[in-house]
Order: sequence, then structure tokens, then C-alpha cells
Amino acid sequence: MKKFIPLAFLLSITAIVFAQVEELNNLSFNPALYYSTKQYQPAKHTHRYLVDKTNIIVTTDTLTLPFVDDFSTNRLRSYKWIENNITDTFNNVFGTCLGNENIATINQTFSDVQAWYYSFDTILDKVDSLPQPSISFTFFGPSPSGCFAQTPQPQTKWNQYYTYSFDTATGRKVDSVLVTANTTNIDYAPVIYFAQGEAGTLWFDNYAYINNTYPINPPTIGVATLDGLNEFGLPYNNTSNTTYGTADYLTSLPINISAISADSNVYLSFFYEGQGLGDYPDLIDSLIVEFKDNSGAWRIVWSDTGYSSLTYVTQEFKQVLINVSALAPPYSYYHNTFQFRFRNKASLYGNNDHWHIDYVRLDKSRFATDTNIQDIAFVYPFPTILKNFTLMPADQFNNPSDLRDDITLTVHNLDRDANNNPPATNFTRGAEELYPTPGVIAANVIQTFNASNSNTLQVNPSAEYTIPVATVDSLVLRSIVSIDPNDSRPQNDVLNHIQDFNSVMAYDDGSAEKSYGISGLGVKKFAYEFNLNQPDTLVAFQVQYSQVDDNVSNLVFNFNGWDSLKLNNMNFQDSAIFSIDNRRPYYIDSVNGFTTYKLDTPIIILNKIYLGWTQTDTRRLQIGYDLNSTLGKPHMFIFTNTTWKASTITPAGSPMIRLIFDSNFWGGTSTVTDLTQDANNITFFPNPTSGMILIRSERSNVLLEISVMNMMGQRVKYENAVSDEMSIADMENGIYLLSARDNKTGKTYHSKIIKTTF
Repeated sequence: MKKFIPLAFLLSITAIVFAQVEELNNLSFNPALYYSTKQYQPAKHTHRYLVDKTNIIVTTDTLTLPFVDDFSTNRLRSYKWIENNITDTFNNVFGTCLGNENIATINQTFSDVQAWYYSFDTILDKVDSLPQPSISFTFFGPSPSGCFAQTPQPQTKWNQYYTYSFDTATGRKVDSVLVTANTTNIDYAPVIYFAQGEAGTLWFDNYAYINNTYPINPPTIGVATLDGLNEFGLPYNNTSNTTYGTADYLTSLPINISAISADSNVYLSFFYEGQGLGDYPDLIDSLIVEFKDNSGAWRIVWSDTGYSSLTYVTQEFKQVLINVSALAPPYSYYHNTFQFRFRNKASLYGNNDHWHIDYVRLDKSRFATDTNIQDIAFVYPFPTILKNFTLMPADQFNNPSDLRDDITLTVHNLDRDANNNPPATNFTRGAEELYPTPGVIAANVIQTFNASNSNTLQVNPSAEYTIPVATVDSLVLRSIVSIDPNDSRPQNDVLNHIQDFNSVMAYDDGSAEKSYGISGLGVKKFAYEFNLNQPDTLVAFQVQYSQVDDNVSNLVFNFNGWDSLKLNNMNFQDSAIFSIDNRRPYYIDSVNGFTTYKLDTPIIILNKIYLGWTQTDTRRLQIGYDLNSTLGKPHMFIFTNTTWKASTITPAGSPMIRLIFDSNFWGGTSTVTDLTQDANNITFFPNPTSGMILIRSERSNVLLEISVMNMMGQRVKYENAVSDEMSIADMENGIYLLSARDNKTGKTYHSKIIKTTF
């Protein structure tokens, strides 16, 4: 026993030294938005009515009451709003309102009369003069507010000039006198752009993130999330992990309430939640609501702070009501360009300090306890119809064994009295095949339920979906459910889900809420298990790398594929069936940024593969982690203390690693592109899409000639100069083939695009 003690002690010390730790961490960016820019942008918000980015004047529709947004659809302005909506440009603009609107100006003195250049002609023995060119200005009137609504007045000015005394022998200037008569001191903006507001929007800016993946049990589907990231999903300031200040804004369009008196009981109400599936706001962080008065000043009317620790976080949405009260004259909220806004104070260096806002209402004839809402709505999106995966190849799909037996959908009735008298509400469910043979696979079934405050409805794909048995390379199904509460918000009463069986096998839903990795000394390995229904050819895999605080762009690791593992067995020596050595994280600036790795030699997988990585670096290799799908958790394994073990990470989720199979590869040609090797590759996303196709290329200034054909080979859309986006919103739902020709290189790209209504 005495001889054993030192050995046991040594083993325990070794286990501690070489212990590996699984970790989940907050993201430093939002991969769902990270496609419009690669540059970090500072937190600059000088927004007031009609002013954006300090020198853009917005002509926008004025809203009227009621104002309602439940964020089931995105009513923020689009990312290309400024570029697409500039209508006019004025140079050298001056007027009293510039200072009131915080527009950056230059102070300079100009002459109101013709200015001259002087010289001395020694031959003719006289002073010569040449007129200076004039400078065009635009004057928008003396009004201190609303002056941009006035007709601009063109004016002519000249630079201030000098008169001179000359040496008549040489013509040299020997003295100068500044002409001060007929001069004006002007504060002017070198350039002012005018833009037309975007139709169909409710909000003036787009800093908030509209989503349905971060909230926990929201009132209705969709929230606006405020965090520490700008509108492009990047940190406002990542120079240090201590940067802090005002981050996001969510600003309403102007609302005309000038004809309403202050005793009309106008209230603003909204629901909010801290953290959700994101990062909880700290005690120094805050959510703030402000109203804009008739002088253009923003006044804080409500605020709340974060939490001192995770222990105090309550995962529930709370409702707030704020009265639009009377102000002491001459100030008032009751004017024709009233606005309200949310803003948050947060860490500016990452995807931190989340506040989720839902169901914003501004209306009259309300009262302080008016928390009742006549709306019945879905709460979460329709999930995958698959039992074991979120995506799987068409030739791996076994019907009906791979379909889920039941899917639970949550419905909220926001009427607080609904439990006492729940209304009878119809629930309709059905499904159809979109491709390759359009048709009904589950006829509409209508049932009635009594809509109390919280309800669960069931869809049973394995029992209800009749899918024709056929060997196809691609299969696209759409599930549709709806409720019929006869309320004012039909947009939250319908859910669509597209299940695309193509070549990808995945456990995640495409959204990363955290990052996953393993840290510690020694050799660290991660393995992700994928079980196949039949042999198939693995040609590539995809990884979504997530940036967090620690920069790991130079972390070197190896990808591995194993055909078997033995758990809790120190004598088991795993043997990789393939390895891709000496890799580094490769960040893709597309929606949820999956990097594709193509195998040099495709591998036939008989029934199972474990895909993962090996590293010796002590830092985490940061992989996106999806908290909305838990399908991957039972298939996660780590190598720690020389032994393979099941993952113990909590909460359950799915690392964002995907496999790509191509059963037609042998004897044919794989269409998979390795984005880490092909700098000229072009991708089109999102797919499916409800209207807008975004285009990502590793090269800048790409110009494409694009043709879109239907499944009958007929061209239904053509554009000859497309750079970064194209709309197919006017096309019918269905499957289309997209052909894009690079006008510079002549290379042609092909993609199948699914147009649907979500």
C-alpha cells in the first residue's frame, strides 16, 4: 500500500495537469448578419428625425396610431437602404437647422460679392484683376426646426479675398488687406444627401436583430434583440474587452399625434426579457426607452438594469406600459413627428448583454393596467420534420421511419382572461411536395382547440405524411400550419417549414447562439457521430467557426474521421480513416458562415462515421453551437485524460459541423466546392428564400449576368449586372435553376433556388 500511494498521487497529478475542459462561450459577432462588411464600425448614433449618418436627410411617411409591431416579420429598414434610396444631393448646405440636428459643419467666412485675383502688369504699369470662380451654396431657410421641409434656395458665394500693394518695378506683392466688407460667416455642411424612406417599414434604423432563435417563451414569434453588435453583426468597438457605452438603437418612424390631446391616454407598451439563449446583461448594463419632444430632444421615460449574477436572471418576458404624458409648455410630445426609441448600454466588444423586445404597441384610449391583447399567435418556428437530423440527403431518407412521430407547436393567447373563457380556434395542418413532383403529401386537417393563455398543438409527420417512394437526388417538402383566431395580426398565425433533402447531413438548425470548444493541456480530441441508413460517399464537410474573445486564427489543428470509438477504455487506440492536417480556422462572411472542406479522395461510409478534430493548442477551437436543436448532444464525444468519453456540456445543443454526401460521385463529377481553396467561388443565400437572394464572393466588385429558369426550362427572370443581391419576390413559389455568369472571368455558376413564403 505504501508503494501504491506515490503512484496514485502521480496519476492524480497527471490527470489534473492534462485535464481537458469543454466550454460554451458567448460569440463576439452574429453569424446570421455577418455578410455585409468585414470592417468593425464605431458606435456613432446621432439620429434625430430626418437625419441619418450625420448627413442624410430622410423623407419618410409619417405613421398614425395605432403603432403595433410583434416582430413576426422584419419591419426594419433594409441593409442597402441608403445606397438604394438616395434621391438628391446638395453641396455646401447651410441653415439654422443643421446645428439643431447635430449635422457636422465647417465654419468659414465667404464674400457675398464678386471676389478677385490681383496682379501687377509691369509692362503696362497697372494692376490687373481676374474674377474668382463662384461657389454654389444651398440655403434651407432660417427655421430652427423642420427647415428641410422648405424649398431649398440656391445661393452664390465667393471665397474671401485680399487687395494688395505692389512693387511697381518687380510686380511683387508687398502688402495685403483682407476685404471684410460684404462678407458672411457661415456654418455649412459640404454635402447633404436626401433619401426616400423605405415603404413598409416601421422603424427608422436597423441596429436591432430581428430573430426567433434567441428568446425563451416570447409572447409571440419573433423579437428584436439589442446587443453589443452593429447592424452588420460586428462589434461596435473591439479594441478592448472593456469598451462600454450606448450600443443599439431601435427608433420608430415619426408618428403624427398632433391632433391628439395629452389627456387621450396614449400609452406605449412592450414586453422585454434579458438573456434568453444569449448573454445576460450585467448590472451596469441597461435598457432605455426615450420619447422625442417637439424641440427634437430625446427624453428618458423608462429604464431597467441588468443582473448582478446569473442566479438572479428570470427567464420570462415582462410587460411595461408608459404613458405619453403632458410636458410643461412650450414642450410637448403631441406633435406631428413624435418618435420613441429603445437603446441599450452594453459592452461594445462582442455579442453581449442581450435584451429581447416583443410586441410593441402605441395607441390612445388606454390605461396603466391595459395589459390585455386580443391576439392569438404561434411562439416558435416550425422545426425539422426529421427524427434524428435537421437535414439529411435524399438517398439516406427512409420514409416514414426518419420522420418525427410528433411535433409540438406552442400557441399563446395574449388575452389575460383566456383561461376563464378560451375561444374556439381552428388549427389547420398540411404538407406538400415542392420538388421533384409537386403534390399533396398530407391533406389539410382542421381541428378546433380552445385557445387558453398557453396551448400546445401536435403535428404527426410519420403518421400523416404520405411521400411517394422514389430514388431521387433531391427532395423538397413544405409543411404548413395555421390558426384562425380572426384577430388583427394574421402574420403570426401561419408557419411554413421547408425540408430540403439534398446532400447535407446536419444536427443544427443553422443558427449559432454560443461557441463550443475544448481547452486545457495535452492532446484534445472531439468526435461527432453520424449514423447512416445505407452506405454513401462522403465528399466534404462543413464547419461554422465562431469568433469569441480569444483570437484563435493561428490555432493549428487536424481534422479526423474515425469509424469507431470505445468509451471509457484507456487501452483503446483510435485510428483515423482520414486526416486533414495543419488547418487553421477559416472565417466565411456569409450568413452563418459555414466553411466547406472537400476531401481529396472521397470515402465510402458503410454505416457510421465520427468526424472531429485533434489539437494540442491549449486554446479553444471555437465552433458554432446551436441551442435551438438538441439533436447533436447524444452524439458528442471528447478525448480527455487519454480516454474517450461522452460529452457532459450543458445546456444541450448541437455543434455546427455538417457532412456532405454525393452518392453519384464515383463515375461522375462532384459539384462540391472547397471554399478554402477556390478564391473565385460565388455562393447564393439564403436558400430557401422568401424573396431576396444575397450573393457572396471572395473577390470584390463582382458583376454577374443572371438568368433564372423554372423547372420547364423557361427563363422567368434576367438581370445583366448584379453585384450583391437580387430580388425574386415577384416570382411564384417553387423551384428554380439559377445560372450566373461572371462578366469579368466568364466563369458560370449554377444553383438550385427555392422560392417560398415563410
